[in-house]
Amino acid sequence: MKSDLLISKKILYPIAIFGLVFTAFSVTLNLESLGIPFDMGLILIYSGLFANFLASVILIVDVFKNNLSSKYIWTLSFLFLGALSGLFYLRNRDQYLANVN
Repeated sequence: MKSDLLISKKILYPIAIFGLVFTAFSVTLNLESLGIPFDMGLILIYSGLFANFLASVILIVDVFKNNLSSKYIWTLSFLFLGALSGLFYLRNRDQYLANVN
């Protein structure tokens, strides 16, 4: 039984990309050197983390609703890698759902 995502792919892709970009910026770059004030940098970082959390929760729910055989592995990858594995899953979601009993 294939069920739809809680949020459409058209909305979930930008959420995951936003989370990935601003989480990566917080780790690799000092946003103050780019002319972004410290407080605004914190807002961008927290909103990126929230976007990662939101994408991960939606995709974990999707994996369990569709009863994938590797649902625990996907859950761990969503928890540890966040939007990076989320984008990979979204890109290949139809292929994974074709293998569901």
